[in-house]
Amino acid sequence: MGRSLGGARFPPATIALVLALLPAAREACAQTVIVLANTRQMDFGTFAAGSGGTIVLNAATGARSKTGAVIVLPSPAAAQASFDVSKSKNGTVNKTVSISLPVNNTVQLSSGVNTMFVNNFVASPATISTVPDGGMPLAVGATLFVGSGQPPGAYTGTFSVTVNYN
Repeated sequence: MGRSLGGARFPPATIALVLALLPAAREACAQTVIVLANTRQMDFGTFAAGSGGTIVLNAATGARSKTGAVIVLPSPAAAQASFDVSKSKNGTVNKTVSISLPVNNTVQLSSGVNTMFVNNFVASPATISTVPDGGMPLAVGATLFVGSGQPPGAYTGTFSVTVNYN
């Protein structure tokens, strides 16, 4: 009895021969993998909304600043997100790396039905010319948009960071 391969019927011996030949005709290419490990979560800290504004986390320093009537309260845990960028063993050298961050109006923090947008993501460093053998830190800051009278709550959310060799 024959077996089907791609819509055509072949005797079993032919299928074995075809499957054995296909992998040999292909070329294997091992790729170096970039590893991105989250070492600290982004935390905008504690604040009172007032009539609204923004809270900015500086990517390089983690410092918080604000615009508008937002009242920033003491928050020792407030900080930019931090990542460790490393490469797999025997990684590629002298190859630039692209960093992809979320575009505006795609990331929200939520607490129940209440939400706030996080925009203007910035990486520090902004570019990576090469990943050193021991790895390197990457920090990400952003701007939280706080609405007038934003209800209190524990707002949470996620965002993606992608690093790839160019």
